[in-house]
Amino acid sequence: MTIPNLLRPLAAVLLACCSASLLAQNTETAPRVVPSEKLDAWWAMANTSLHADVPNLGRNVDAPGCATVSFVIEPDGRTSTIKVQRVEPEGDLGRVATSVASNLHFIPTAFNAGRMRVFSWLIFPFNLPADKAAASAVMQRCYMTDLTWKDH
Repeated sequence: MTIPNLLRPLAAVLLACCSASLLAQNTETAPRVVPSEKLDAWWAMANTSLHADVPNLGRNVDAPGCATVSFVIEPDGRTSTIKVQRVEPEGDLGRVATSVASNLHFIPTAFNAGRMRVFSWLIFPFNLPADKAAASAVMQRCYMTDLTWKDH
């Protein structure tokens, strides 16, 4: 056998492997983007309490603030692809919000009986003042609209 004849079977195997890999990537579809204000039509939060990992020493963890966190709800109701989109004030509240988002569990609504994956986001409040107007002003700093799957 000559060298080119030896390479043909190897090339065929490589082509088959690459084709299978590309096919697998294309079958994983992007999740449906559902704005946070419409999330409850698709998935209902199952948590009765929320758990957060708060560092003992952290920057601005005691300050009034908020964090907007995006995530994907998988068919089993767990969150994945968690990303902090905005945190106010700058500091370690983003880490705290990520830990909260990773502990969220959802159940599908009747509308989402097929358990469709969705990409959405929530704003987590931290240390809000008692005054409603002041609390609203803090939360407004994290308000975001029109996130897309590209933002994950």
